[in-house]
Amino acid sequence: MKYVIIYLKGMLMGIADLVPGVSGGTIALIAGIYQRLINAIAAVNMKCLKLLLSGQINKVWKQIDGWFLLAVFAGILTSIFLFASLLKMLFIEHPVLTWAFFFGLIIASAVLLIKKNWNANPFLWLFLVIGVILGYVLSTQSLGYLPNGAIGILLAGMIAISAMILPGISGSLILILLGKYQTLLAAVHDRDWGTLLLFACGCVIGLMVFSRLLKWLLARFHDATLYTLAGLMLGTLFKVWPWKSNETNVWPTDHVEPQLIFTVLLMLLASLFVWLLFKLDKKS
Repeated sequence: MKYVIIYLKGMLMGIADLVPGVSGGTIALIAGIYQRLINAIAAVNMKCLKLLLSGQINKVWKQIDGWFLLAVFAGILTSIFLFASLLKMLFIEHPVLTWAFFFGLIIASAVLLIKKNWNANPFLWLFLVIGVILGYVLSTQSLGYLPNGAIGILLAGMIAISAMILPGISGSLILILLGKYQTLLAAVHDRDWGTLLLFACGCVIGLMVFSRLLKWLLARFHDATLYTLAGLMLGTLFKVWPWKSNETNVWPTDHVEPQLIFTVLLMLLASLFVWLLFKLDKKS
C-alpha cells in the first residue's frame, strides 16, 4: 500500500513537470519524498555497476531503493502519457484558472517549507533572497537555443532533468527557454520513441551528476539549501502569474476576463491541498 501512495505522488510530480513554471521537485518536497528521492538516485554509481556485472541484482536493487524509484518514475511516466493532452487543452481553454491553481500551489509550498524549517538566522534569509533572484532569472530569461537533431535532444534532457528535481525550477519551462518544449510535447503525443529515448538518455546522465551535488548540499548545508529552494519557488511566481496579456503580466483589473472569485478560490484550494500534504507528511 505504501508504494501505491508513492506511485500516486509520482503521478503528481509528472503532472507538475508537464506545466511550464511548476516543478516535480516541488511536489516531491511537499509530499515528503524529496530527500529519499535524491539519495536513491545518487546511489546509482560504479559500485552498483560492479554488483550488477557480478550478478548481485538483489544488492543493487536494495542499494538504489529500487521499489521506491520504480513507483515514483512509473507514476511520473503515467501522468506524462495520460495528462499531456489534457493540460494542453486546459491552458488553451482556461489559462487564468489553470495558472491560478499552480500559483496557489507554489506560494503555499514555499511558505510552508520556510515555516517547517524556520530559522531567524539572517544569513539563511540571504539564501532565500538569492533563490528568489535565481528563480526569477531562470524563469523569465531566454537560455538560448540548442542545436537541432540528436545532440540537441540529448543536451535538453541533461539540462531539463536537473531543473525537474529542483523545487521551484520547472523542467518544462527550461525546455521552453531552450526551444525544445514543443518538440518533446509533440514526441509524447506522436509516440516518437526515438526522440523520447534520446531525451531519456540525457535525463539519466543529468540525474547521475546533479543528484550527487544535491545530496552533498543537503548533507552539509541543509537549512541553507532548503531556504534557497524556497526562494527558487517564490522566484518562479513571476512566470505563473495567472493574469497575462500578450505573455506580459498584468493586474486582474487590466485583464479582459479576470475571473477573480474563481481564481482566488482555486488558489485557496491549491493551498489547502499543499497544507494537507504537509500534514500527512508530518504524521508519517
